[in-house]
Amino acid sequence: MTKKVKTLRIVKALILWCLSILVFVPLLIIIFNSFKTQGEAVSMRFALPTEWVPSNYTEVMEQVDIFQAFRNSLVVSMGTVVIATIGGALASFVMNRRRTKLHRFCYMFFLVGLVAPLNMVPAVLVLQKLRLMNSLFGLTLLYAALVTPFTIFLYYGFIGTVPREIDEAAIIDGCRAGDLFWKIVFPLLKPVTVTVVILNFMNAWNDFITPFYVINESRKMPLTTMVYSFFGQFQRSWNLVCVIMVMILVPIAIVYALGQKYIIAGMTAGAVKG
Repeated sequence: MTKKVKTLRIVKALILWCLSILVFVPLLIIIFNSFKTQGEAVSMRFALPTEWVPSNYTEVMEQVDIFQAFRNSLVVSMGTVVIATIGGALASFVMNRRRTKLHRFCYMFFLVGLVAPLNMVPAVLVLQKLRLMNSLFGLTLLYAALVTPFTIFLYYGFIGTVPREIDEAAIIDGCRAGDLFWKIVFPLLKPVTVTVVILNFMNAWNDFITPFYVINESRKMPLTTMVYSFFGQFQRSWNLVCVIMVMILVPIAIVYALGQKYIIAGMTAGAVKG
């Protein structure tokens, strides 16, 4: 390895470390402020607490039903993952294997959802007509509809890397259509499936605005909306707001840590094929 190559690698490493610091500093600010007093947390400074207040976490649990909100977020996020993953995988398989004009049109129609903005007025009207307003199921369906285009985009490209000869061999052996997908093809889609699960879970878990359009009962609100319990016109308890943020971040960090090695492989394959 030449000296020039070594120097280039060192420079790249330093740049990446600097970019990582830009990401971790806000995270550390949130963690530090969750242990500060209300007065000290107002400044949102990047500094250790002068007085550690772990009772902030118990105070949040006493003032709001944090476990109910956590359960609501988990139900909505997992429901979104299941609906979007299964529906997206099945639709992508059919559209990829049957390259007719109709299926090509359907694929392009779904791709429009990647760039088209969400209009909440017709979305709310549809939910009202279906009597799904103020329900976790309605919120789950809305999230599933929002993430389905990207799910299909990733699956469609990855399925294109699976040889058609596998399908033909399975059919010759008497494999039915359902068994062909679930027992033969779907196990080969593990990298992109993990990618889809993580990204869809994060999208549903982190969303803050949409629940306010769909849900109007506090007991059905997800965890992200609990921030408003401690931040309003007459109250700004940034230390308690940061506690909520930490609780939101922990599941995301765990899910991402468990599946990070699949994310790049799944997104790369889905982006360059199809």
